[in-house]
Amino acid sequence: MNHSNNWLEILYLVILVTFIASQIMMRKDMSVNKALKYIGAWAGIALFCIILYSYRFEFESLRQRIAGEIYPSKVRNNDLGQVIINLSQDNHFYVDVKINGQKVRFMIDTGASDMVLNIADAKRVGINLENLVFNKIYQTANGKSYGASVNLDSLEFGEILMRNVRVSVNSADMGVSLLGMSFLRKFKKYEFYQDRLILTP
Repeated sequence: MNHSNNWLEILYLVILVTFIASQIMMRKDMSVNKALKYIGAWAGIALFCIILYSYRFEFESLRQRIAGEIYPSKVRNNDLGQVIINLSQDNHFYVDVKINGQKVRFMIDTGASDMVLNIADAKRVGINLENLVFNKIYQTANGKSYGASVNLDSLEFGEILMRNVRVSVNSADMGVSLLGMSFLRKFKKYEFYQDRLILTP
């Protein structure tokens, strides 16, 4: 909304308060002091509405921030179009991603090279495990594991939709699926700031 429209709305409020004030002053059964109190109350209400409207973007940012604290895995977008992810209580970043229409919880791991699905999540999104060839070798903290490459039809990440995304299915019991560097590199920039991960599309 441009500045001219903002001033028009403020002018409308001023005219409305002026009209109400004139109607109050015209009442013969009301004392001047009481009329002034009514006018002051209506002026205060109008001023409060103007302040709320002026800070509407700040209030929206605060609402999103609170929502991010309550649901850290829920991604949110700021005014710059960046994706914001809040740190969870266990000091990891988690995010809910839709794969082929199914929601999957991922942990963001900069130490992982690929985007990796565990067996349970792979089954849930409709991947046929019998057709996979586990020929990729991963060195993990628990030793060697094997992965199989597969292409996902679609991946929804907040307001971002990706098509034909290549991921790996890990044969080991991972516990949680991982979003590694192959996913983070799809963004122009990623940075850790305080307790947030900021992704710039």
